[in-house]
Amino acid sequence: MARPAKPERKAELLSAILDYLMDKTLAELTFRSLADGLGISAYVLVYHFGSREQLVNEIIGSIESRLDSMRGADVHDIDREAWKTYLLESWQWTMAQRNRHLARLEFEATAQDIVAAEPRGTSQEHFRMLHHKTRDWLMVQGIPEEFADTDARLFTSTFYGLQFDFVVMNQQEAATKAFELMLTVFFNNLETRLAAAAQESSA
Repeated sequence: MARPAKPERKAELLSAILDYLMDKTLAELTFRSLADGLGISAYVLVYHFGSREQLVNEIIGSIESRLDSMRGADVHDIDREAWKTYLLESWQWTMAQRNRHLARLEFEATAQDIVAAEPRGTSQEHFRMLHHKTRDWLMVQGIPEEFADTDARLFTSTFYGLQFDFVVMNQQEAATKAFELMLTVFFNNLETRLAAAAQESSA
């Protein structure tokens, strides 16, 4: 009877794999090259991850897990300061060089997923999740849905776009300045929308 895999060993391997991929791509990843790079048997990888496809799913799932706190959050419980704090913390995560490469792998997986015969679908799900959370949060603040949906899409696209900016250009200070400006525009637009709605209701 095969011994059950130990979750802690699998987590250790996954962490080592992420370190190994800091200067590599998913496209060139094989069990053989990974086993050679980590100094372990390919059997160990098969034992813990099953197939290359399952391994890639585990890698991307680990990177995407940073969004778990947002996924479980109730937008009614998030005030403006808490929302801003979450966004800043998310950005600070991206600014670490190790996480820049993790984001690079995530973007690579997203590009592959678009044309995959059997797409994972998590890239679209996470974009949709952030878009909908932002839309719902704006509606809780008092923004009508037709405006909240568009504003949230603009925000989400800009948020991901600035991450891509940092991945490609590796200019932390410039990307951060643009991110801070995006936050200012986002909250100023919120105030403008609310003021216009108040004026219209009082007319």
